[in-house]
Amino acid sequence: MGRTAVLNIRNIRAIVTSERTQARDPEMFRVCGVEPAAMGILVLKSAVHFRAAFQGIAKEIIIADGPGLTASDLTRFPYQRIRRPMFPID
Repeated sequence: MGRTAVLNIRNIRAIVTSERTQARDPEMFRVCGVEPAAMGILVLKSAVHFRAAFQGIAKEIIIADGPGLTASDLTRFPYQRIRRPMFPID
């Protein structure tokens, strides 16, 4: 994870790291003094790597698909002049 800091801002803890990494193990939180199972809400910036490790402690998983160069829902992009059918849209 590289150099790591835990920020506590108005009772919200944010773990920031100097190295880009996927949150694929709850131990990554525990070494920072944060117990994932004790959190009311746990937010991860990860595509799918988190599921195996966190699905067992999560009451619900909500996927947020923000704007940008890519997205989980490919139908959001205004494709023009493409050959049909196009996997995985069609």
